Amino acid sequence: MCSDFDDIRPYTDDEIPEAMKRIADWDMFPQIVRFIYPDLSIDTARQRLLATKTIHQFQATFMNDAIKRIIHETTDGFTFGGLHHLRRGVPYTFVSNHRDITLDAFLLQHVLMEQRGETSHIVFGQNLLAMPIIEVLFRSNKLIRMERGGSPIAFYRSLQHLSKYLNRLVCDEHQSVWIAQKNGRAKDGHDQTAPAIIKMLTLGGEGDQRQILERMHLVPMSISYEWDPCDTMKAAELYNSRDGQYQKAPDEDVKSVVTGIIGPKGRVHLEIGTPLRPRDLVPTDGEDLADHVATLIDQGIQAGYRLMPTNYAAHAILGGRPTVGRFTQHTIDRLIARAEALPNPDMRRLLIEAYAAPVDAKR
Repeated sequence: MCSDFDDIRPYTDDEIPEAMKRIADWDMFPQIVRFIYPDLSIDTARQRLLATKTIHQFQATFMNDAIKRIIHETTDGFTFGGLHHLRRGVPYTFVSNHRDITLDAFLLQHVLMEQRGETSHIVFGQNLLAMPIIEVLFRSNKLIRMERGGSPIAFYRSLQHLSKYLNRLVCDEHQSVWIAQKNGRAKDGHDQTAPAIIKMLTLGGEGDQRQILERMHLVPMSISYEWDPCDTMKAAELYNSRDGQYQKAPDEDVKSVVTGIIGPKGRVHLEIGTPLRPRDLVPTDGEDLADHVATLIDQGIQAGYRLMPTNYAAHAILGGRPTVGRFTQHTIDRLIARAEALPNPDMRRLLIEAYAAPVDAKR
């Protein structure tokens, strides 16, 4: 059955069997199985996958097992908090800081699945769908495609189209959604909500902006990584983007996805903040509503952000007031070693500054 949103929506349950077949036929499937299920034969895993008939089945087994394996193999512990803020049966729009291309949202999926037996939809940029099989995997996980680029008129129309779909999901179908607080990851360590994201949410709803945002049930979400597997890549991109002419290599996003998944992360914490209340959505002194809401989201994200020893150590390296007991010399040595892998002092400083930025934001 066709819909107005076929170009951006995830798969339906009816499309899952064909999607599972494509994943099972993927030449990387044996490697993925060996990672997720080291004690399971490839044939048994393939049979289980081909017996999967719904998105929920796929997420509750293969995807959730994959996230658990990533947590076990690449972190020194994953913690979460704030789930008590959410009321059962209420759909939410999780507005999150953005550090890892895929794991930020998938870790939320894991928490929701483990604790409530449900998941949210995820808004991802079209740049991640360059490989057809990646699109199959993502659309099987409730991915919503966000177009980027094009003429100003075409871009506005694509945003309006996306907004209509998000409003339908949350307000009419009572489905939750995850979206990053701005376009792209925070490569410099500064988590700041783009008012344009808030405005986008209102483009396709019914009523005035405040009424639309009230029905979207906005909630800030924070994700904190002790170590960023992509830190050197981000610092190099920041440095090379100074003149605004930087062009990503064709496989750069895929490389970031893989590095973020398999790289060591130390401790990781996810915190769900307090949902914005109707009375919060009232700007004062003539402030623009989108700016006001973006500030509230920023405050919620910073309140939930968990500072790690790497953050305190980087802040001390840059001359900040040392915080006794918050880090060790070993952490400083590791940070400096990571920075020294970069080819020039400016890149190295960008890496250290990215780790230090959350300390100043908290204060």
